[in-house]
This record gives sequence, C-alpha cells and structure tokens, in this order.
Amino acid sequence: MGRRWGGRMLLVMAAALGAAVLAGCATAAPSPGAAPSPSAPSSGIDTDATLRCGDTPVPARALTEPRPATELSAEVLAVLENPLADVDEPLSDWLIAHETVERVVIMREREEPVDLGGGDIATYDLRAIEAADEHALPLDAPWGLVGAANCTPRIDLGTLTGAGVTLDPDALPDGGDERIVLLVTERECNSGRPATDRVELVELVETETTVEVVIGVRPHESGAFTCPSNPPTPFTVELEQPLGDRVIFDAAVAPAREISAGERY
Repeated sequence: MGRRWGGRMLLVMAAALGAAVLAGCATAAPSPGAAPSPSAPSSGIDTDATLRCGDTPVPARALTEPRPATELSAEVLAVLENPLADVDEPLSDWLIAHETVERVVIMREREEPVDLGGGDIATYDLRAIEAADEHALPLDAPWGLVGAANCTPRIDLGTLTGAGVTLDPDALPDGGDERIVLLVTERECNSGRPATDRVELVELVETETTVEVVIGVRPHESGAFTCPSNPPTPFTVELEQPLGDRVIFDAAVAPAREISAGERY
C-alpha cells in the first residue's frame, strides 16, 4: 500500500514530556540531518515509538514498515472476509497494526480523510478482532469483530490527552505576528465545557519555513462528566520571531498536518 507521508514530521517521545511541558512556550531546536524541503515538518518518525489511533496503541513501525493483512492466519482472514467485518477489499490495502494470539488490529489509510470537526481529521479506518469473544460478530466463530473506527495516528502524550487543533478564525495570524491563537478541542468527556486552564504546549519547534506545535490537554484529577461535544478552548502560542510566511503544523499527529482555520462553537 502506498504511503503518503508528504515530508518528515516531529515525533516527541512520551518519556521527555515532563521536561517539555510548559504553560506558555517551549522551544526545541530542529533535529540534525538533511535540510527539510520548503514548508515541511522538521524531523522524522521514530520507528520505535508507539502512536495511538483513537484508544488503540499502534507501533510507528507498523506504519513505516507496513505488513499487509494478507499475511494473517487463515482463520483470521476468514473473519475479515465475512461481510459483518465491514472490511472493504482488497485486504492487501490493510496493514497489520497489532497481532497476538488473541487480538488482531488492522488499519487502512483512507483515500479521503473524514473531518470529524474541531481539527480532528481521521485518516485511517481501523478494525479490531479477538479470539472467542462472546460479544463478537459473527457469533460462534473462533474469531470475531470487536471494534471498528475512523482515527488518526497520534503521538502518545503520556498523562496528557490529544486534542483537535485549529486556527482561531477571528484571529488569523499575520506575517508580522509573534503569536498564534489556536482553538483546542478536548476529545475526552467534559460535560460540554471548554478545557480552560488545562491546555498545555508540549513542544514548539520553529524553523525557517515552519512552526510546529504539539498540544495536549491535562485530564481532570477527579469527577464525573457527560459526553456532549466540547467547545474549543482559545490558546495562544508565543513565537520567538514574527511568523512571516512560515506554515503552522500540528505535529502531534502522524504525519504532521498543516493547521487550518476552524469555527467558533
């Protein structure tokens, strides 16, 4: 299956989060190596890292060195070929994201991403099947479908959760600006309220052609919350120099994606 990484991306290891998380602005030097192409994110994918697609852990290596789903066992393939599994042909377009004797997860990069709103754009389809699960489909089969979703691979932010990120349409950045105003939409349940005072800038990398941000949300320490859609939370990122014609990227997703203007709630 063809990969469309479109350049190189920033990948932040979860182990470094404690030192990198700041309430205002944290700047890191670009990774050494060949100069990036114009308007491309500055650093590459750590193939030893673990990403998350929704709630599912996915080794980065599964995306950079994909194995087609056709390499799975015959009994697993029999489930995937069942119409109830909702796996579009051909199976060779699906990659193996996780494989154990009890659980298999496959993913397929979508030709057309799904815009879920608030800067959350799903780029992959995901299917999970498990062995001998009484709730799986089809019933009475040795393997069955237990999960189906659209998702985007994201950096594992450790204790922080990922969020959708857009530019504030009421404060779009100008070349002379030394700050950018983002709208950050929390994905965890928060009773339909903004993530006020819990948005954190995990990493900021400025190069000659790009501004790359990794944004996370600090979960509540306690409490019960309902799950309607949350409104975006305004969050300002201070730059070391005027923006100029540099492109702003959300580097928390893989591959890094240019941040576009969102909508006020």
